[in-house]
Amino acid sequence: MHPQPRTRIGVVKMRSLHWICLIGLIVLLDQGTKHLVVRSLEADRPMAILPSVELVLSYNKGISFSWFQFADDIQRWPLVGLSILASGLLGWWLSRVPAGRPILAMGLTLILGGALGNMLDRARIGSVIDFVHVSYKAWSFAVFNFADAAITMGVIATMASTFLERSGACGTVRRAG
Repeated sequence: MHPQPRTRIGVVKMRSLHWICLIGLIVLLDQGTKHLVVRSLEADRPMAILPSVELVLSYNKGISFSWFQFADDIQRWPLVGLSILASGLLGWWLSRVPAGRPILAMGLTLILGGALGNMLDRARIGSVIDFVHVSYKAWSFAVFNFADAAITMGVIATMASTFLERSGACGTVRRAG
């Protein structure tokens, strides 16, 4: 058997498969850490792991950083729908990222993996499982999870790509500066 020549379509499919696998890995790591935390911790009973970092099981019915958190389940399905829509748009954007824009592709991949991880929680149990709490003296940051960290790093990478990677008129990559 002779190996197939590397066509443009074949390269695009391999690159897409690479990003899809990374999205799957992010979702698995997110869901796996949440599973471990749910099995190991009691709700609202913190466990210190570093002087300013503790693990605390928390259920967030709202959006990022516990914004728009209501007592009932009214926002659950609209937020699941919004997550699916946003994930579809991010997937579409990712599928159109040129090969010379790896920082942008990585950023979108991180955001997409994190969004899907949190969406699975919301669809399955009606809230997102958060468990990492960072504080220092009187300052306290919101409780977050692996998916939130992936989304945050993805947003940073996506923004950085606008300064570090630019596509020219013909799709070629030029360094900004």
